[in-house]
Amino acid sequence: MEPVFPLLIAALADSVPGVVFGMPLLALASLIFAATHHEDPAAIGMATVHWAVWLGGILGLVLAAVLLLGWMV
Repeated sequence: MEPVFPLLIAALADSVPGVVFGMPLLALASLIFAATHHEDPAAIGMATVHWAVWLGGILGLVLAAVLLLGWMV
């Protein structure tokens, strides 16, 4: 039995290349947003993780909705 996770990632990367190329942009946006709101390096690090999770969750839900709607049609 082959591992499922690499196959799932390959299928997702094949159907939605923006996911792979968008990850660095998500990290950069989170870092910039955190750096503009905090001065302490430790707070910037925690806020970067916080915003990456929030933005990733929001964009992940949008992606899931688009893929689900595309699958239904």
